[in-house]
Amino acid sequence: MLAIIRKEISYFFSSLVGMVVLMTFLLVNALFLWTVPINEYLNIFSSGYASLEPLFTLAPWMYLILIPALTMHSLTEEKSSGTLELIITKPVSNKSLVNAKFFASSIILILTLAPTLLYVASVHFLAYPQGNIDTGAIIGSYLGLILLGGSFISIGIFSSSLANNQIVALMLSITLCIFFYLGFDWIASFGTSNTTAFIIKQFGIQEHYNSISRGLLDTRDLIYYLVLIVFFLALSELKLSSRKW
Repeated sequence: MLAIIRKEISYFFSSLVGMVVLMTFLLVNALFLWTVPINEYLNIFSSGYASLEPLFTLAPWMYLILIPALTMHSLTEEKSSGTLELIITKPVSNKSLVNAKFFASSIILILTLAPTLLYVASVHFLAYPQGNIDTGAIIGSYLGLILLGGSFISIGIFSSSLANNQIVALMLSITLCIFFYLGFDWIASFGTSNTTAFIIKQFGIQEHYNSISRGLLDTRDLIYYLVLIVFFLALSELKLSSRKW
């Protein structure tokens, strides 16, 4: 399992796709937050507030594209190259294979977020008085991004298990990620009662991400992400097992 994790991380940092994903995430965030005042809300200098809320608003939208791009090769490449059958013949269970892919992508996700800690330091010094930032909300937002990213990763791995082509896996993953991030909020907006709308929204990722980003950790939000991740990883494992039938 550790060998697969190392292989995936090495593949990411040595591949063109990996570098494109990493540089796109960092460059686009830096441009919008510090340079291009596309609107007052998404640019720190234009907003006049020493807050990283623009980062945590923009990042999920970028993840809708970048994480499917990160995971589209997870199992499709193994299948197309014939290495999946080789791995399965080794003493590596389907569960271990899927979990290794998930943990490797999650580590990469955290590594891509690490450079944004420079933004935290910058906002800390820009605040007036210096250091007057909502640390709880920042920590909660980073945790929310990691959990949201983990959910997208599990969806991406599942999509990769279904497809034999990376482009198909990419499109399927993007579609599913968009649905789970926005779909339930969209369904809830169709003339339902407030109570029904609230219940429907609880099935969507965005509702729980917004909750954690406020800096208040609710076990219901953590359980939601855990269940969603385990659900899609289990589906991926089931799909791999079906190849033996």
